[in-house]
Amino acid sequence: MEITAKRDHDGLYILETGPVSFELPQQALESLQKVVSDRLEKATSSSSEGLSRKLNTYRNLATKMITVDDRILQSFLPQASAEQLVTLVRLAEGERLFHKVMRNMSRQNGQQFQQDYQDLNRITEHQACLYMEQIVPMIKKAAQAQKEMLAQSS
Repeated sequence: MEITAKRDHDGLYILETGPVSFELPQQALESLQKVVSDRLEKATSSSSEGLSRKLNTYRNLATKMITVDDRILQSFLPQASAEQLVTLVRLAEGERLFHKVMRNMSRQNGQQFQQDYQDLNRITEHQACLYMEQIVPMIKKAAQAQKEMLAQSS
């Protein structure tokens, strides 16, 4: 919904919200603006806390990918887009996942991944969450395959 504010010829402010118009004195408009600003600030702080919690969860998940068997990782890698894979590797602690991914790719794919890793160095937190949300189902499949592999070897 579009909201516009303008003054009429008497100096009163006219607030238009879609097909509805309100004539308000300046003091009321200032109060309304303060309420809207406060609510937007509150929403931003709570959403940033949620984003931070998500990122911590995704970091832990990415770090756990280091323990996945190489054969499972080899089947997982082609399913992920470059952005998803770079995000996963960047979220993992240290460089162990990067080296593991490089070991499990062909030379050509490894070179492409390195190039993507260098090019995609400005992924925002919001983008990282989006890419990780997309890749979580594939990670769950890899974790299930890992469990089955461990059960068979026992």
